[in-house]
Amino acid sequence: MCAHILNLIGDTWRTLPQFRILKDFLDKVKEIFVSSPARRGRYITHLKMHGILSPCKIPLYNKTHWNSWFRMVSYTKDHIIYWPSFFKAELDNDKKHNTLAIINSCLQNEQELGLIIIYLNFISFYASEFIQCLDFFQKIKKPVIPFAELRLQQLTAYIETYRNSNDFGPSLENLIIQHRFNTHEIYSVFRMAFEVAYDKFTAHIPNHPARSLFFSCQAFDPKFIHFEDALRKNIQQYNAVKEFENPSDELLREWGIYCGLNNELIGEVELDKYWLNKATQLPILSNLALDYIWLPISSCTVERSFSMYNSLLDSDRQNLSLDSLKRLSMLYFNGV
Repeated sequence: MCAHILNLIGDTWRTLPQFRILKDFLDKVKEIFVSSPARRGRYITHLKMHGILSPCKIPLYNKTHWNSWFRMVSYTKDHIIYWPSFFKAELDNDKKHNTLAIINSCLQNEQELGLIIIYLNFISFYASEFIQCLDFFQKIKKPVIPFAELRLQQLTAYIETYRNSNDFGPSLENLIIQHRFNTHEIYSVFRMAFEVAYDKFTAHIPNHPARSLFFSCQAFDPKFIHFEDALRKNIQQYNAVKEFENPSDELLREWGIYCGLNNELIGEVELDKYWLNKATQLPILSNLALDYIWLPISSCTVERSFSMYNSLLDSDRQNLSLDSLKRLSMLYFNGV
C-alpha cells in the first residue's frame, strides 16, 4: 500500500511538467552514455583529471524504478560542475552528434543551466524523505510494522508543511538569487510538487483499511506503550489486533504486567529480541507480538518471490518436486 503510493508520488515528481527541462536533460545524458561505453571511460578519466580520486560512474536511471531517477538527480547535483568542459570536449570530437549538441547547448546556456541546478538541489533535498520512507516500507528482514503509523504521521506532516510554504531554506533561496530567477515564481513550482504529493497521499492513505492495523501494532512497541500517556495503555484502542478485541483474563493480566515495565527500557529496543526474552514472563503476549511484528507492510516481498520463481523454474528445472521448490525458495529468498 504505502510503497505503492510513494512510487506514485515519486513518479509524479519525475514527470511533473515544471521539471520537464531537467527530465529532458537527464534523458539525453542517459542516452549518450548508454550508447557509448568508451564515453563512460573517458568521463571517469575526466573526473580524475579534475581531482576526484575515486570517481563514480553516473547511476543511469531505470524507468521502472522511480527512485533510481532520484539517485541520478542527486549524483548530477554533485557532479554537474564538471560536465560543461566534458561535454564540450566530447562535442568537439564528434560535431555531428545531435544529442551531444543539445546537452552542450543546455550546459552553455546560463539560464537553462541555472534552472536545472536549482531543480537538482530542490529535488535532491526534498525528495529524500520519500526515498527514506520507501526504503522503510520495503524492509523485509526487520520487524517494522509497529513503527509504520509513526512514519506515516511524520510523512503527512512533512508534506503538509511544504505544500503551503514560503520558506525552502537559505541555500535554495541563495541559489535562486545567484542564478537571477524570481524567488516567488520558483517557490510556486516547489509548492506545486508538494501539492501533487499531498493529493496522491491523501487520496489513498488516511482511510486505507490497513491504517487501523498499523495503529494497533504500535502496542507491540514497548517504548510507545510506556510513553507518558496513560491512554496508550488502554488495550481496547488496539482492537484491530483481533486477540485484543475480546481479551482473555490471562491476556489482560499479562497486558497489565507489560504496561508496568517502564524502568527496563534503556537505549534502542530490538523488537524481536525483546519479545523473545518475554516468552517466559508474558507467554501469550509474546506469541502474539512475534506474529504481528513480522507482518509484511508492502507487497515487495510477494513481487520478489515471483521474480525468484522465474529464476528457479527455468527450462532446465521443470521437474522439481513441490517440496524441493519450497526448500529452494526458502534458501534463495532468505539469502542462505
